[in-house]
Amino acid sequence: MGRKIRGDVSSPRLARAEHFKIPAWAKWPPMRVLPRDKAARKALVERWARLLLEWASHEGIVLVSFQKLIRTYPFDVEPGLLKAVLQHLIKTGQARWHSDGVALLYWRSPEEWAELIYAWLKANFIEFFSLHDLMEAGEAFSHLPLNELKKCVSILEKAGLVKRVREVKGFYKMVFPGVS
Repeated sequence: MGRKIRGDVSSPRLARAEHFKIPAWAKWPPMRVLPRDKAARKALVERWARLLLEWASHEGIVLVSFQKLIRTYPFDVEPGLLKAVLQHLIKTGQARWHSDGVALLYWRSPEEWAELIYAWLKANFIEFFSLHDLMEAGEAFSHLPLNELKKCVSILEKAGLVKRVREVKGFYKMVFPGVS
């Protein structure tokens, strides 16, 4: 109902109008198995890691299960290759294990997510909010786990853009710089 009245004033959504274009190299059978040569292995793992982050960004996915990913085209590759890709992302700080077999992909940094959340709050004229409001917003950041949303809101708190509402537990208030 609200969208009909005010139009879609939410933050720019991810461009999903077109399907994710899988590069030709990812379809080529020799690129879908882990090579024995160490240099070739490293190069292939880095390539697949970039592809995984691009795909996750395009699809708006932040949490990815190894078991689900291994059944998702084009990531239905040799399990050893996919494990090496996830380990590479974790080693480089572009992912971390969230729970057993589920990885959190950092195709945006927590600071970038915080900026996106603040822009969305401003664009939608939201002065008071909770973390659960952010989880139910239907935006890309809504898929972040609760602890990551807390981290993003704490970044906004440290920047002086939001502050906790003391009277109501779990709620935050927008702070408009220059306005008392």
